[in-house]
Formats: sequence, C-alpha cells, structure tokens
Amino acid sequence: MFEFKFADIGEGIHEGTILKWNFKVGDKVKEGETLVVVETDKVNAELPSPVEGIIVSLGAKEGDVIHVGETVVTIDDGSGKALPSTPVAPVEQVVAKEVKPQVVEQASASSGEVYDFRFADIGEGIHEGTILKWNFKEGDKVTEGETLVVVETDKVNAELPAPETGVILKIGKKEGEVIHVGETVVLIGLNGATLAKPAAAAAVQAPVSEPKKGAGVVGEIEVSDEIIGGSSEEAVFTSTGKVLASPVARKLASDSSIDIASLKGTGEQGRILKDDVANALGKTKVEVQLPKAEVQAAPAAAKAPSAPVAQMSAQGKPQGDVETVKITRLRKAVSNAMTRSKSIIAETVLMDEINVNALVKFRNEAKGIAEAKGIKLTYMALIAKAVVIALKEFPTFNASFNHDTDELYIKKYINLGMAVDTPDGLIVPNIKNADRLSVFELATQVRTLADDTIARKITLDQQTNGTFTITNFGSAGIAFGTPVINYPELAILGVGKIDKKPWVVGDEIQIAHTLPLSLAVDHRIIDGADGGRFLMRVKELLSNPTLLLLS
Repeated sequence: MFEFKFADIGEGIHEGTILKWNFKVGDKVKEGETLVVVETDKVNAELPSPVEGIIVSLGAKEGDVIHVGETVVTIDDGSGKALPSTPVAPVEQVVAKEVKPQVVEQASASSGEVYDFRFADIGEGIHEGTILKWNFKEGDKVTEGETLVVVETDKVNAELPAPETGVILKIGKKEGEVIHVGETVVLIGLNGATLAKPAAAAAVQAPVSEPKKGAGVVGEIEVSDEIIGGSSEEAVFTSTGKVLASPVARKLASDSSIDIASLKGTGEQGRILKDDVANALGKTKVEVQLPKAEVQAAPAAAKAPSAPVAQMSAQGKPQGDVETVKITRLRKAVSNAMTRSKSIIAETVLMDEINVNALVKFRNEAKGIAEAKGIKLTYMALIAKAVVIALKEFPTFNASFNHDTDELYIKKYINLGMAVDTPDGLIVPNIKNADRLSVFELATQVRTLADDTIARKITLDQQTNGTFTITNFGSAGIAFGTPVINYPELAILGVGKIDKKPWVVGDEIQIAHTLPLSLAVDHRIIDGADGGRFLMRVKELLSNPTLLLLS
C-alpha cells in the first residue's frame, strides 16, 4: 500500500481545497497520471500519482479542505505491504557509499510510527537543493506547520514546514549539503517513537519494513518507496521489488518513453544509471547531460534537420597554476537557461537610439507628484509602460512557440519580466498583469520586485509564466548590447544608459538626452521588419511621453 500525503515545501501553502477528482475508489491509475486538482491560495495544483496501482480510498471529497500531512489517497501498488496501523518495524537506511557493514536505524517495537519526510519536486526544473539552515536538531520536538529547514534551490529559498507533530529522530542532510528529490529530509517520530542501533550484521540481513511514508507536491512528484540516491549515482540497497534506478536515469527514461524495467543496469546490484538509458537511446554521454529541451530536440533532428540541436563538450581543468572555484547553484541555473535559449532560439537583434528630452522633462515634472504619494518615479517605470502598450498592439511579441506542434501561444495577459542583478547572479521575476497597472503602480512594483529579488525574498510564482522581459544594462554604464531571450519568450528589450550627445534637430545640432535600445527577437516567428515596427512604436511613446497617459 502507498499512502500519498499532501505536503508543503514552503511558499505559505499549508492547506488546499479538493476541486476535482479524476479517479474514484476501485479505479486503476498509472504513475504520473493526474489524480486530483487541489486549489491552494497560490495555484491550482494537479497532483500526479506517484505510483501505479488501484485506488483503495480517497482522503477527502471534492470541496473538502485538505491540510499538510493529511492523506490525499491510498493506492494498492502491489507491494503487499499494509499501511502501519501498529508500531512499525525497523526502518531501512542502508546506503552503499562504502563497502562495509552498515548500521540500520530502527524504531523500537513499542515506539509508535516513524514519518519519513522526503524532498519533493515542485516542477520548474528544480530537482535538488542545498540545506541552508536547520531550525531544529535531533531530539527536538516539532509541531506540524513549524519551519523545519530552509532549502536553497535554483529559483527560491524554500521554507519546509513539518508535516507532522513529533520528535526529530534523524536529520537527512547537514547544512551546506545537497539534497535531491526523493531523498529523506528528516525522520520524525510519532507517538514517542525512537531509533535504536542493532548489530551491523543483523542490520544488513534482517528483513525490514519501511517507515510511514509521506509525499507532497505542487507540480510533479516522484517519491518511490526505495531510498533514492543523488545525482552522483551512488548505489543504494533497497528491500523493495521496484526497479533500481537513479533519479536522473528514471527521469530520462520517462522523457524518452523507454520502459526502464526493460533495461539492464550496470550499477551496484544492477542499479540502472544515466548511461544505461543513454546507451539504449543510442545517444552519447554528452547529449544526455544537456538540458531537457536539447535532449528532446535530438531525436527530432533525425526527422527534421531544422530542429535545434546543441553539441557541447566539457572543458577539462587546464594545466599550470589554476584556481578551481565551484559556481553557485544560481549561477548553474543561469548557465542552463542561457544554454537552452541559445541552443533553441534563432535570435536577431535590432538597435536604435532615441532623443528623450521630452521624457526627461516629463519625469522631472512628475517626480514631485510621485514623491507626495511616497513613490519613486524612475525611467524604468515609464519604459515599462511604453513596452506594455506596444505589446498590446503587437501581440506576437507576447507569445511563445511550440516547435514540435507548430503552434503559437498568444497570451492574453502581460507578465512583464525585469532582469535583476543580484550578488548571487541574474534573476528574472515578473510583474503580473502589468497591462492593468498605471505608471505610478508600475514604479512601485518595479522597486518592490527589485528589492525583494536582491534580498532573495521573491516566490517561485513571481519567477514563472513571464511573457516578455526588459533588461537594464544601462545601470552598468553600457549603451548597447545583445540580450539573451528568456526562453520560451519570443523577445527581450535591452535598455542602455541615458546620456547627453550632439543631436541633429532640423538643420541644427543640439545637445540631447539619448536612450539606446536593443531589441532581441526570435527570428523563427518574428521577422526583422516586425521587430522594427515594434521598436518604432516604443520609440514613439518614449519620445512623446504624454502618449503613455492617452494610450
């Protein structure tokens, strides 16, 4: 039996309302199929089934509220293991990192139940995180909902609340260590449960049963009843009948529509590794390491030469006096995003410069009014307003493109991305429904979003579903650039520094405030002429700022 629980990995989501069940008791469900839609205060989350089996019971009816830690559904996955109604048997935690006897920690026979809280996947390409701070230590009592630990991911610093009330029996990872999706965050003893340490020999041989399992999602979840290894692909002993495979191998097989059970593993105890799946696909190891977009593009290339395919080779450590510096998690995320964009998008850039004397005068006159309202009116707010107006008139620039289906998705909302330079690296949050905001409201949003981003206080929701991005390299004293499009968006506007230059007005040379603009577009969908017309409209609005109030 598999007991699938609703868990929260932060972002303030502690409960949800069951909107729609896609299955009923007695139905057969496959792993990955959407079981239920749960409404939270941030998103309507589709919860996929973590295992294949028969629905035994539903934890809540449509319209009912479900809280963190409560059972969503119970599934008979064919494992033959009954849900623990009496104190659980010993907990298996044997990891083959070294070839030597391992000590198994177990719950004593009269201790109650042990809750295995595992790190879940919230989608958006987040498959691992780094433990930043533990708020509890082993032996401490924790109450359901209290923040156990802060985990740094590529996009957010997530606060993980306790799914149950109990005592911290074992911490899965120390501060500074990396934790992968499916790995144990913490073991929590319920009803006075404790962990004992029997002899090493007995630990390896004794048949054991698993702790009470909990899995939680906002997006895709993959939590099996084996102890899942990290990206280093170290072999892991397990007592279950499931296929042994690393998370990377399992995900690659799923994305490539390969039955992982049909593969022969080369890892410890026959564990299937990434290269085993790659060999089955006939791909090179280099191609397997590419981001998902490029991996999927490779087979398409065989059918259509126009499909984007990236070829990369790793640069080894050079000889001589070299300092090795490990890049941060955020820098790694930026690297992957840039590689994905440049590998897929056929990008072209248009540049122009505007006389913005009228804009400078307009801002200086409006600054006093804004300050009286407690608002700092920046040029970026005025530029954002001009871009929003242009996007409504040129909707293709507010779209995304699906190369596989030849479909263009034109968004009826405008979520304006603002590239922010932080001490940790580039982050691109977005202003939701920017087309509904006034210039003053945009000014407030731009300032607040930038401050929260630099402080790493923004949420995952603020970093997803953007439709168009503005990047300001003028803040670094640069005039022109070739900005990289924030895939899957179709365009990005680079804003240079405002400077004073000689400018021809009529037949006279005058000193003018000038604003350089660099517009990068996806040439697969947007032609140069269309890009020129969009840029000209932005120029017109900024050259005559009263149009910002009239459009």
